[in-house]
Amino acid sequence: MTWQTVARKDFEDVIRSWMLWAILGVFALMMGVVAIGADTNDTAQSGSALVYDLFNTLGGELLIPLAALIVTYMAITGERESGSLRILFGLSHGRRSVFLGKLCSRLATMLFATVVLLSITAGVIFYIFGSIDLGLFVQFAGLTLLFSATFVGIALGISAMTGSRTRALGGVIGVYVLFMVIWDTLVAILFRVTQGHFPGLEAPTWYFLLQRLNPLTAYREALILLTDNYIWAMIGSSILEDLSAEEATPEALMLTNRVGGDLPFYLTEWASVAVLLVWAIVPLAIGYWQFEAADLN
Repeated sequence: MTWQTVARKDFEDVIRSWMLWAILGVFALMMGVVAIGADTNDTAQSGSALVYDLFNTLGGELLIPLAALIVTYMAITGERESGSLRILFGLSHGRRSVFLGKLCSRLATMLFATVVLLSITAGVIFYIFGSIDLGLFVQFAGLTLLFSATFVGIALGISAMTGSRTRALGGVIGVYVLFMVIWDTLVAILFRVTQGHFPGLEAPTWYFLLQRLNPLTAYREALILLTDNYIWAMIGSSILEDLSAEEATPEALMLTNRVGGDLPFYLTEWASVAVLLVWAIVPLAIGYWQFEAADLN
C-alpha cells in the first residue's frame, strides 16, 4: 500500500467537509456584494487594486489561513486519537506513507479551495472593469497558492507533533493569534525597548524585516509590491507606531517610502516568497521528525 492510497481516501473524505464549502460560500457572497455594489459607489474608479485589497482582508487574513488550519489540524492527530493509525499500519502503510498521503490530500483540498477563491476574484475584477491584467493576476495567484500551502504545512506539522485533538486545536489557534495579533505588537515593543521610542514613519530596515517574518505580513507586503497599492492590515503594528495624521496615509506607508533608497533584497516580494516557503517546510520537517519518533501505542 502506498501514500497515493492514503491521499486518495483522505481527499475524498475532506473535500466533503461542510466547513470548507461554508467558507467558500461566505467568500462568494462577499465578493458578489462587491460586484453588485460597484455600480453604486466609487469602486470602479478605484481600480482593481481595491479588489486585491479586499481579497487580502477577507481571504488572506481570514478565510485562507483559518480554512487551512481547520481542514488540516486533525489530519494525523485525529487518526492517532481514534486508533485509526493502527488500522493503516495493519494495511502495510508506514509512517512516511501516512504523513505524505495526508500532506498531499490536505494540500490538494486547500489548493482546490484557493483556486475557487481566485476564480471568483477574477470574475469580480472582469465584471467590474471589463478586463483583467493577466500578468499581475498570475503572479497574485501563484503567491496566494503558496500562501495557502504555507498554512497547510504549519497545521500538518502541529497535527503530527500532538497526540490529542485539544492540543492540536490549541496549537493552531495559538499560531493564528500569534500571527494576527501578537507578532507585530512584539516587534513594536522590541523597537521601543531597543530604541527608547516607538517607530515612526521611517525606521531601520531590521524593524520591517522582523515584521516580514510573519507569513501574514509577508503575503500582504508582497501583494502591495505587486499592485503598487498600500493594503491595510486588519490588525497591525501601525497602532503602536508614532505616526501623525499626515503620515498615516496609504502613500506614505508604502514600504518604498519608509526606507531610504532602494529596498534591500530581504524586503522585496521574493523575500516574502522565501518566508512563506520556510514557514511551509520547517513545521513539516519538525512534525515529521516528531511523528517518526513518537510512541503511538
